Amino acid sequence: MFSSKLKILFVSVILLLSINVYSQEEEKELGWFFDAELAGLWTGGNSESFTVGLGTTLRHVWTNSEFRFDAGGTQTESSITTRTAVGTTSNFVVNENTNTEKTAELYFARGRYDYSFSKYFYAFGGVDWLRNKFSGIESRFLIAAGLGNTWVDNKKTRFKTDYSFTYSFQSDVVKNPFVKNNFPGLRFTYNFWHNLTASTDFESIFIADWNLDNSKDVRIDFYNSLPIKISEIFSLKPSLQLLWRNEPSLTEIDLFGSNGTPAGTTVLAPLKKLDSLFSITLVVKI
Repeated sequence: MFSSKLKILFVSVILLLSINVYSQEEEKELGWFFDAELAGLWTGGNSESFTVGLGTTLRHVWTNSEFRFDAGGTQTESSITTRTAVGTTSNFVVNENTNTEKTAELYFARGRYDYSFSKYFYAFGGVDWLRNKFSGIESRFLIAAGLGNTWVDNKKTRFKTDYSFTYSFQSDVVKNPFVKNNFPGLRFTYNFWHNLTASTDFESIFIADWNLDNSKDVRIDFYNSLPIKISEIFSLKPSLQLLWRNEPSLTEIDLFGSNGTPAGTTVLAPLKKLDSLFSITLVVKI
């Protein structure tokens, strides 16, 4: 009896809070919106590296629906210089050999369409594409369709949750003979935004994917950022993205004997489960 009353009280509080939140909601802006992001880092001297990151977001908002397209990527090239000396200890010439190679590379593109049946409930469909060769993914294309709830949406706070069925088409850099490349899945997402101050926001996006063909294969994409407004057009956005996969892709490595001599063959070994990406980007809003 007490448990039933507690449930009724809990539901009543949630409904009252929801009504209060939406009573403060103002009419949303309609039309096209465009953001562009640019990040870069260069080091020179005894060691050299160059990192560039680009991103773009295009949105169109209607009264009951929204279309969104995101695309971007980051790439890092590092130069390693090896030095050798030719001559005698008192008279020699230093020769330098510089080798430049990619040490990080990630590209993505995704599109999504949402249709709202009410302030609290919507349906959506979308597609994702990812390339992350250093995590073993040559290409992964994902189709998603599902439903979602809008819990809060006003000028201070926005919080949404999604639940969807997915189907993935994946191509690995090194093929894993024990898993399927194409598989169905389930996805849970939350999207949280909060206006901290007049010039600073906080954004958090959490995506969890579960492979229905392999229950151990769970992927998590956890993104957090702190956009700081410089002007009406420009913002600086530090962000941290964590990419975790319980069953990571494989890599092919050379095999050596216990005495250190090459065995003349290779073996397959799993890559690390976690990738971390930290960046500070300049955002341009149009």
